[in-house]
Amino acid sequence: MAGVWKRDGTVAVTNGSKKVTGTGTTFADAKNGVAKGHLFCMTTGTTVDLYEVDYVVSNTELHLVQAFRGTTGTGKAYEIITTFSDSIPEFARKLNASLSYYQSQSDMVQQLFTSDAAEITVTAPDGTTHKLIPWKRVTSEGEGQAARAKVEADKAAAAAALATDVVRDSAMPLPDVWSPLVDSLRLVTGKGKEIKVGEDVVARRWEFERLSAATERQKDGKLRLVPAGEPRYEGGALVKERGSTNLYFPHDASVGCTPVGGAAAMSTGSGLLGETQTLKFSEDSTNGSHYLWLRTTGAVTVGDSVSVSVELIVHKAAFNKISIGCNELSGADRVTLSVTPGVIGKPLLLTFTGTANAATLRPYVWGMVADSPSWQGDGSLNFEILSAQVEKGPPTSLIPTTTAAATRAAESVWLPGPANSAGYGKSRTFAFEFEVISPSTGGYTPFICDGLFPTRTFVAIWSDGSLQANNDYAKAILTNQTLKKRNVISATFDYDGGYVMFSLNGGPIVKSPTPCTIRPGQAEVAYEKLDIGTLGNGNNHSSIRIRNFRQWNRASSEAQLRAIK
Repeated sequence: MAGVWKRDGTVAVTNGSKKVTGTGTTFADAKNGVAKGHLFCMTTGTTVDLYEVDYVVSNTELHLVQAFRGTTGTGKAYEIITTFSDSIPEFARKLNASLSYYQSQSDMVQQLFTSDAAEITVTAPDGTTHKLIPWKRVTSEGEGQAARAKVEADKAAAAAALATDVVRDSAMPLPDVWSPLVDSLRLVTGKGKEIKVGEDVVARRWEFERLSAATERQKDGKLRLVPAGEPRYEGGALVKERGSTNLYFPHDASVGCTPVGGAAAMSTGSGLLGETQTLKFSEDSTNGSHYLWLRTTGAVTVGDSVSVSVELIVHKAAFNKISIGCNELSGADRVTLSVTPGVIGKPLLLTFTGTANAATLRPYVWGMVADSPSWQGDGSLNFEILSAQVEKGPPTSLIPTTTAAATRAAESVWLPGPANSAGYGKSRTFAFEFEVISPSTGGYTPFICDGLFPTRTFVAIWSDGSLQANNDYAKAILTNQTLKKRNVISATFDYDGGYVMFSLNGGPIVKSPTPCTIRPGQAEVAYEKLDIGTLGNGNNHSSIRIRNFRQWNRASSEAQLRAIK
């Protein structure tokens, strides 16, 4: 004869844990379910281990009062003493089940006679569900129409309430760290380098370091030489660039520039940084090619990725295009720019990148007619070189040179981590606006990094174009994304059982396939630094512009991430 204890399915238990996970079990069954105080039994050989049930979560999960003392395992047999035959508790359980069933049948009848809904769903004794039309609708089509109108009105009210809830639920509190980064490093909220007047702290700001001068393009289009240690801003955003070296120096016909079919000389002009001398080229009136070889540049290795940038002004031209190129670079023979009356007399920037097939480079500037580089001259080709730059890797901002190659140091921007983060394994949300100036020379372009491996969280774009938010153990990746000139990203790291998630420009949520994991055994530490454009170890510097940085020391919902602008 079968017993009355509950023993259907199998269970998985873990030594030291109070949680019991069932497979094919019915812990929450209404007729013979498990309740607080029932006995959970595990038999191993001749040993019977008893535990008191604390509470039931579902048909497949319950929790014990005492932690499981046995061996961890799955597919284990079990017994739960839920009842004793002919006992008062058993009679009470059966009576309760019967009363509940008859009450449900009574409720169903009441619905059939009194409901205003277009239809109702009832449950038959065998457990199947059926849709029925209430009696009011059967006896009166007019009342049926009214009922349907009420249903639609209720739907509209629910939709309005939902819209209100969406607006409320997507609202974010004041950021714990907030910095506009439009024209200064100042913080609205957050801890940073203190600016004092006397003993009073009047402001706080990011730490910034660049051990050399750099150039900044101002709103009027002119370049300014920015001293070492002073941040740069372009278009209302902080400029953060990797270090680079300009291998080209100087553009002077007497020290290496070679004109073909014309003449080149240093003449009075208006250079990018206000120089009084610039290099001018004027063609002669003979037929044939007319171009200018720039100074021979060394210091590259075959196989290096090299970029060439030339900014010039066309003063007079009967040709339709002007190009720059370099025969010693493969993969990008040259780049051309159409010359129209509207660009005559204005600065033009031409840039291209290729792979070095020789250790010595000789960039050139060439006028073209009908896409042909052989210009049949009439003396009208006349242009002025404002700057020239040859550097390893993607192009960056101008690095002025005189008689030798010049280097611009990498820029570092950071906040003290311990003052702005709760520590490793604490939830947080980042949001900021960014623009990629040029790709990274490494495998990725970091935007923000909080901490050092293995306790860091960061947002970066990889060399294969994938955008990702990563906490070193769980990551959310978006491939084939389309970046705009200005982009807004919001990313959250939910260590309270949630995920790594981000949204680009208010688009769909990208979520990590696994929860936001903490490294097993990793001690809780405060983050050392909160870096912009550096992957937390002083390396992998980015060339980006960033503004309106915000950080919340809490996780955010999907609605909140998409609503952040």
